[in-house]
Amino acid sequence: MPRRVAILYPVAVPWFARCVDGIRRYSQQHGEWHLICSPPTLSGADERALTLRSMKGWTGDAIIIVSSNLRELSQARRLGIPVVNLAGGLAKAHGIPRVRVNDYMAGQMAADHLLDRGLRHLAYFGWSDRWYSEQRRQGFCERAAKAGVKVNSFLQLAAGEGMKLTWPKRIAGSARWLASLPRPCGVFAVQDYRAQFLVETCHEAGIRIPEDIALVGMDNEETICEHSVPTLTSVSRNSEQVGWEAMALLDRLIQGAPVPADDQLLEPDKIFARKSTDRQYCSDALVQQAVDLVRGKMSERLNITSLAERLRVSKRTLELRFQASVQSSPHKFFTKLRVQHAQTLLQMPQKRTVEQITRKPPSLW
Repeated sequence: MPRRVAILYPVAVPWFARCVDGIRRYSQQHGEWHLICSPPTLSGADERALTLRSMKGWTGDAIIIVSSNLRELSQARRLGIPVVNLAGGLAKAHGIPRVRVNDYMAGQMAADHLLDRGLRHLAYFGWSDRWYSEQRRQGFCERAAKAGVKVNSFLQLAAGEGMKLTWPKRIAGSARWLASLPRPCGVFAVQDYRAQFLVETCHEAGIRIPEDIALVGMDNEETICEHSVPTLTSVSRNSEQVGWEAMALLDRLIQGAPVPADDQLLEPDKIFARKSTDRQYCSDALVQQAVDLVRGKMSERLNITSLAERLRVSKRTLELRFQASVQSSPHKFFTKLRVQHAQTLLQMPQKRTVEQITRKPPSLW
């Protein structure tokens, strides 16, 4: 008889849909399982998400939840069946085993990405009352500190009253904060929804992305990232593997394994680079002009001599300015740009093969 597992979080949420992909993949490869999935809470469609309360009287084998609510966690402990939690809003697990992405490492990855673009001003936009947000902020700030960069943080209450405000009032505080940041500045937002909020705030405030603000979100929600203007760079949380490991843990618990004392943390997948960070930042105006010229003409057959001629400087001057500004020769620096460009193309929805990308390489490198 199949073991029955209720998944009490809407599959309509994109990152969680990928978790369910991992859950289903595990269930297809390890015995017989029957999965009950929750619909979204959509008043217009007359749907309501499944909750622990709605499962009262259900006689299944296990439950997967995404909850940072202490009352719900207390209910989960009294169910008498294995429960695994995928939420990271609280610092402690409160007796319910958790499988999560390593949020601290995600913050480090975001900082590395922005620093690698040459940015020396960084900022964090997140929640003040969510543990995962604090972990992402700490990883981001500590990696920035190692590079000698201080982070400006703007934190709001996730459970606050802000969402009840009109749109102009809702964006007013974040617009003032963005306007106060030194430019160019790299900003890591706690999640893609918050990053999209900043995209719209920048549009309203006349702040350019990525020229003034380079923006990174988290979760790699493609419905947000690919439809933002510009498209949004994001840290992928490795959601499918989170789902797989959650199901594997449930399987062990059903078979009588003890509840683990510590959270099971998975490394984030990778950075999906898009237009919101598609720029290399240089303090030297001449070097910045050279970099912008090359990035805008990736397919042209340029060389260092012709580039210097376009900029009306000598080749030697260009080489010396690059070394002083970015501690690299033009050749090495533009090779790095080429690699970044190829990685971005490979991640696009209409992906190109490596052969297509490298068939006509720019001759600058």
